[in-house]
Parts: sequence; structure tokens; C-alpha cells
Amino acid sequence: MREIAAKQAQESENLIKSVTASAAISIAAVIGIYLFLTMNGVKALQYDSVIDILFGTVWRPDSCPPRLGLLPMIISTLYVTLIAVVIAFPISLLCATYLAEFAPKVVRRTLRPAIDMLAGVPSVVYGLFGILTLVPFAREYLGAPTGYSVLVAGIIVAVMILPYMTSVMMEAMRAVPREYVEAALGVGATRWQVVRTVLWPAARSGITAGGMLGTLRAMGETVAVALVAGAALMIPTSPLDPCRPLSAHILLQATVLPVGSPGYYALYFGGLVLMLMVTGVIVLAYHYRRRTGRVRVRKLKSHRARLNPVTMSKLMTGLMVMAGAIAAAALVGITGYIFANGVGALSWNILFGPINIGDPVHSSLYPALSGTLALMFYSTVFAALIGVPTALYLAEFAGDTAFTRAVRFAIDTLAGVPSIVYGLFGAMLFVVYMRMGYSVLAGALTLAVMNLPVIVRTTEEAFRSVPREYVEAARGMGASWFHVVRDVLLPMAKPGITAGITLSMCRAAEEAAPIILTAVMIGLISTNPFVHVLQPTDALAFRIYLIAKEYLMEPGARATAFAAATVLVAVTLGLNFLAIYMRDKFERKIGRRG
Repeated sequence: MREIAAKQAQESENLIKSVTASAAISIAAVIGIYLFLTMNGVKALQYDSVIDILFGTVWRPDSCPPRLGLLPMIISTLYVTLIAVVIAFPISLLCATYLAEFAPKVVRRTLRPAIDMLAGVPSVVYGLFGILTLVPFAREYLGAPTGYSVLVAGIIVAVMILPYMTSVMMEAMRAVPREYVEAALGVGATRWQVVRTVLWPAARSGITAGGMLGTLRAMGETVAVALVAGAALMIPTSPLDPCRPLSAHILLQATVLPVGSPGYYALYFGGLVLMLMVTGVIVLAYHYRRRTGRVRVRKLKSHRARLNPVTMSKLMTGLMVMAGAIAAAALVGITGYIFANGVGALSWNILFGPINIGDPVHSSLYPALSGTLALMFYSTVFAALIGVPTALYLAEFAGDTAFTRAVRFAIDTLAGVPSIVYGLFGAMLFVVYMRMGYSVLAGALTLAVMNLPVIVRTTEEAFRSVPREYVEAARGMGASWFHVVRDVLLPMAKPGITAGITLSMCRAAEEAAPIILTAVMIGLISTNPFVHVLQPTDALAFRIYLIAKEYLMEPGARATAFAAATVLVAVTLGLNFLAIYMRDKFERKIGRRG
């Protein structure tokens, strides 16, 4: 009996040590990103001063001496982000309010998944849609000289961040105690007055968090803006001017500048600037969250409203319905456009026909599909091996300590890091220092670090949602923590864990920027990316980006791009639908209100 007890105690101790060590990896990842960005970024100071890099307007890395000004790119980033947030925030707020309080149950069950599915559309597909529809529209009807502009980039990014903002805001509103709403309705307030004076003030912290999340994603978006912004090295003075945001600039230049050149180091300096901007937003969010931790509800004003309260309520309800319709129309419009043009282009030959290395237009999609699946599989395995134990630590073993707060801050920071910064990090750590070269393994490890917050957040919520009486009953019967985790927590949280893993696979499939710097190489592809993990590979997201950027005017290029986009969207939407199904199943299992 003593041996059994000692064995159980040892198993529990090993479990706690393992999950704690896994949690520490997230802190190490953030430190590593800053370390590699700083180590390489400061080397640019050998060729230009900090002032000239930050406030210079000329980018000529090959001149003597090099001119490494990043100001046009920084201003372009802020400009595109401002337009995207201004467009997306009010739509997200109204749509989230409608879903949380106004929508009938059948509408909520339809519209909420539609908005969540919008998040599953790959960014490169947004870029393809924008370059073929919005760019010509801006050129012909809005007066943009080339069509590529700040405005088009802002609109595309606004659609991309809308589902993330809506989801966070809606969850915050659903968490507001129902007695607050019912009490306001009980004293004669209209539904709009309840929203304005009770719901929004009580959910202010979550609404702000949604806005911050959207801002972070807008600042870091890379592939879509690289395709539709115009790549002009100038400070935009009008929304119709072309521009080159910092993330797009890093992507475009990292593929052409020699490693070790002044311009190459300046890209890492730019990545450090982008990382500092993201961290600044996160710190502001933390500060605001502490200030708004206490629920504050406004009092109904007694003075006469400018509009009749009932009329105002009907007007705002109509705007909320319109916001939901806009979100749903974006999903239907973009996916419908891709499928309408791509389904007809699909054929056995384009999927599994001859492979023409170095000719992305006339080569079959099989290498890109197999490479995408390999990157999805390996990156998700690596991310789950670290993410699930980290989530378990945060949900069950973490106290209010400095280490726990550091882990949570690291997870939030990793969630906001732009994908191109992950690409720079992976290129230096895995490709160069660990000598993996451009390979499936280097790309998968980079994607795993990027997807770590997705699995941690979803899985932690799943663990926390397991009824505490089950855990306490198992512990009361003498079960060790090892057996509680194995026999209680993991089985009951399985749907939520599966949803997180599925979302990780979806994001790995849709990302192009990180793998361009770590895994893909034109003219060199692995014959079997599942086996030859130290060889370069192709990927659907990369194939679409390459065709849209370089080959769109060639005969047959659009058909290949649409076919690849159709396959990629089908994969990502399918995975997203599975994640939504598993999430809803888990919520029904724990009795959460829909």
C-alpha cells in the first residue's frame, strides 16, 4: 500500500513539474523573440543611426552609405490600422450587442457561427479577393491612381478583424449578470436604454479588449496588405494613396535581401519596432483592465431625450441587425466569389497532374496540398505538447504569483505578435542557428510557437469549465492529481481541447508569412513532406500568394489561384466548422446558455 501511495505521489509531483516547465516555455518564447530581434536589429545601427532609421523617409539599403528609413512604413501601418479599426469597431459592437441581447435563438445559432467562420478565411484569400475586386473598383470609381491604396487595405483588414472583435465583445456582454438587465427593464427602460446604460458600461472591459485585439491583428496583418496596399515607399497623404505597411515591407524585402546585409538587419529592427508597438497595446489593455475591473452601471437620465425612446430603440435595433447582416454578407460574398470561380477550375489534372517545379501556374496543387497538411500536422503536435500542459497549469495549479502573471502576459503577448515577426524569429532560430534550413520542420516549429496561445486559451477554458465538484469528489476519494487529470479533467474537457487543436490546425493552414521565411522555396520541394521534414516544401497559401503577386497576368494563372484558394478555403472552413461544433457541444455539456 505504501508503495502504491509513493508511486502516486511521485506521478503527481512529476505532473506538476512538467506542466510548470511547459508554462515556462511561453515566457522563454517571448524572451527569445525579443532577443533575436534585438541581436540582429541593433546591427543595423552600424550603418545608420536610430533617428535616421525611425524618422528617415528613404529606403535604399544598397546605396553607400545605406539609407534605412522606416518612417513611411510605420506611418502606413498606423494609417491602415486606424481605417480598419474605425470601420470594424462600430460594426462589431452593434453586431455583438444584437447577438448577445436581441437576436432570436435561431438567428443567434446561425449568425454567430457565420461570424466565427469569417475568421477561418485565410488572409491570403482576402488578399486575392481584394486584388481582383476592390482594387479595380477603387481605380475605376474612387479615383485611386492604381487602385492599390490605404483605403482598400483598411477595408480588407477591417473585414478580417471583425469576427475577432465581435466574438470578444459578445462574450463580455453575455457575462453581464442577467439581473442587471432585468432590473432595468423592470423600471420601464427600453431595450436601447438598457444597452446604453447597463450592458455596455458593465461590459466595458471586454469591449475594450475586443477593440485592442482588433488593433493588434490590424497592426500585424502581412500577406493581405502586401497584396492590396501597393507597396509604395512613400508617406501616404490620402486614403487613395498606395502605401507599404511595416509588416508587408518586411515580407517583401526579406525574400530579396541577402542575409547579413544592412537592409536585412534593418528588417529585424523594423520587426523590433513592430513588436514594441504590439507590446505597448497589450500593456495599455492590461492597465485599462485593472481600471475597469469594477462594474459600473450608468443611471438613466431624467431629461427629455432628443428622440422618443421607443423610436430610438427601434432605430438602434435596426442598426444592430444591419451590422449582423454586413458580417454575414462578408462571409457569403468572399467565400461565394472564391467558390464560384474556383469550383469550375478544379480538375483531376490541376489537383494531381504533372508537377512542374519552378512553374507555380502550370504545376498541380498536389505538392502544395501535401505540404500544407504536413505543416498543419507537425505544428499542431508540437503546439499541443506544450499548450495543453500549460493550460492545465493555469487552470488547476497556478496561484496568484509573479510567475503565473508572467505566463499569462507571455501568452497574451504571443497572441498579439504579428505573423511576420514569427517568421523573422523562426528564420533566425530554426533556419540559421539550428541549421534546419528552409524545411518542413523549421516551418512547423515556427507555426507551433505562433499557435501556442490558441491552444492554451481554448484548453484552459475547457479545463476551468469542468464542474469543480467532480474534481473535489475525486480528490476526496484519495485520487492523486495524476489520476484526476487522466480520469476526470481530460475526458470531460475533451471537446474543448479538440476545438483548440482544430483551430490551431486551421491557423497553420492559412498562414503564409511565417512559412515564406522558414519552409518554402521556389524550385525546391520535398517529394514527401511527412517524411523528409528537413527539405523545403510547397503550401497552398504560398502558392496563392506567389501567383497573386508575380504571375496573375499569365494565362491560366487566375484559374490556378482560384483552384488553390477553393481547396484552402474548404480546408480551413471545414476545420473551423468542426471547432465551432465541438465548442457548442462542450457548452451544451456544461450547461452554458446559448
